[in-house]
Amino acid sequence: MNIQEAKDCIEDAVKAYLEKDAGGSYVVPRNRQRPLVVMGPPGLGKTAIMSQIASELGIGYVGYAMTHHTRQSAIGLPMIDKAVYGGVETSITRYTMSEIIASVYDTMESKGKTEGILFIDEVNCVSETLSAAMLDLLQNKKFGPHRIPDGWVLVAAGNPPEFNSSARELDIATLDRVRLISVEPDAKVWIRYAMSAGIHPAITYYLQTKPQNLLSVENTPSGPEFVTPRAWEDLSVMMRRCDGLGLSIDSNLITQYVRSPGIAAEFKRYLDFHRKYSTENDVGAVLEGSVSEPRLKGAGPEERLSVIAVMIGTINGDAEHGIDSEAALEDAIALSEGRTDVESLRRSLSGKGDRTARYRISALSEYDGTEDWTASHLPLCRREASESRDAFEKHLRNAVEYLRTCFGNGQEIVSLLSGLLGCLPVVMYSRPGGALYGYNDELLSRGRDRRIESLLEASE
Repeated sequence: MNIQEAKDCIEDAVKAYLEKDAGGSYVVPRNRQRPLVVMGPPGLGKTAIMSQIASELGIGYVGYAMTHHTRQSAIGLPMIDKAVYGGVETSITRYTMSEIIASVYDTMESKGKTEGILFIDEVNCVSETLSAAMLDLLQNKKFGPHRIPDGWVLVAAGNPPEFNSSARELDIATLDRVRLISVEPDAKVWIRYAMSAGIHPAITYYLQTKPQNLLSVENTPSGPEFVTPRAWEDLSVMMRRCDGLGLSIDSNLITQYVRSPGIAAEFKRYLDFHRKYSTENDVGAVLEGSVSEPRLKGAGPEERLSVIAVMIGTINGDAEHGIDSEAALEDAIALSEGRTDVESLRRSLSGKGDRTARYRISALSEYDGTEDWTASHLPLCRREASESRDAFEKHLRNAVEYLRTCFGNGQEIVSLLSGLLGCLPVVMYSRPGGALYGYNDELLSRGRDRRIESLLEASE
């Protein structure tokens, strides 16, 4: 299955495991709550989806990579204790609590989460001294004598041996006690995620054309040559920074992430084409509605795809900024109504690392401690939110109308709208009655209905 299907499967399992009956007992008893083990190539997002699931379900999350642990930190340290057997006191060995199990209890205490996910990464890459303990964990949900608390679902992940020389196959006894989820790369799913996450449009453009290169691993006489989804995402971050700073993106940079010379060289060519197409078509002017000549009309498929990728990336960025500005406006309203204060807001946001939290903190950065600042801050936030909304709607309409001028209601508009509907920020920011809803109804929903009607008529 692909990573999205794996996420859905894990989320459903967690919901089922945490369901309680009228008496407050778990409907699926602890000994039947099989751990979930996700196996797949590196860089697919196996680790990332775990914290997302916990956040979406409102439960706790503790994650550990087992390659960083020794037997002592995983199981606990031995200590001498006293016990009485048959009326005779004797010295015995006990173990301190595992660091990992202790972290679960720490999370329960500090965040008040009595239920959650304990995620163990690289589960099949541990040393020989830890292998028995890992089998005990998967089979019995405990480290040494210390059990994972009830209400915490064990999820593990690992790479198959062909991707990691230190990885081991799980034996039949272990596999018979877990739910094995095998994940494979799916370029279409990853590209939808990439568009939503703001991955550099040159990368989405390239992988739409060369989906087989999302994940590639090849052993050659000179060593392994490979590229993973993680590498594409990390490269995207650096490319964004280079664009922002006006720095060049050359082959030396690309090969630091794309460890396949052939794919790296090919991507560099596509990057050059992408820049050329974006410049020649002046996508920024198109979205502003200041281009009258439909230059794209005579372009080939790759050029069309490149321009549409830039359009999607820009409009998704508009939506992200709109979401941020509306959140900042909500803060300004709360401040003006006296429902909170700046310092309380800063404290509540300081532990969050997401983009919107950073924007909201930035909006508070000029606070000077006076009431005048609060009074003047609200109009500024209102204007920013209004301008963001206007820019989003204008860019979306201009993109569609430009493609309509070039190609009519053809596949190009469908590709644009389908790509936008795959972008979570765009969907979250769009309002009923807005451009996206209108075009979806006009060009996608009705088009689908017409296709269905045609098929039904043809079958009669």
